[in-house]
Amino acid sequence: MNAVITGASKGIGRAVAERLAREGFNVAICARNAQHLQEAADGIRRQHPSVKVLAEAADMGDKAAVLAFAQKVKAEFGSIDILVNNAGIFVPGALYQEEDGHLEKMMTVNLYSAYHLTRALLPDMIARNKGHIFNLCSTASHKAYPNGGSYSITKYALLGFSGEPA
Repeated sequence: MNAVITGASKGIGRAVAERLAREGFNVAICARNAQHLQEAADGIRRQHPSVKVLAEAADMGDKAAVLAFAQKVKAEFGSIDILVNNAGIFVPGALYQEEDGHLEKMMTVNLYSAYHLTRALLPDMIARNKGHIFNLCSTASHKAYPNGGSYSITKYALLGFSGEPA
């Protein structure tokens, strides 16, 4: 069984990757920070030597990087059983104080990365009639909060992409 987890160098993404590896899944993980990603991959390999780990540094805010990661995953693993779209960025602040372009940057990471990676990996899941996709949306997807700024907008959009009623 094979799983893909984005934003897996630390936090929730890393915990999910470690848990899936413990359950026997081969894992393909990515994150922006190559050093933190390598540390996560090494830790998984040490704890679960029978599990295959593909670790690729990728900026999930860059469509070409997302699609390149998807191609590497398909070439290495073939089919995917679980996709966890976890990559995201959060910069606190009020909407009226954000730099111009801030919303657009957050949309590319928090929403478009999940959109493009899902589109790349979903056809095989449909063909096999097998697979699960999890989009980590945050509580901000249900209720905006002070200094949430554009983050809440992007996570609400990800919830909508997930097909979950608000």
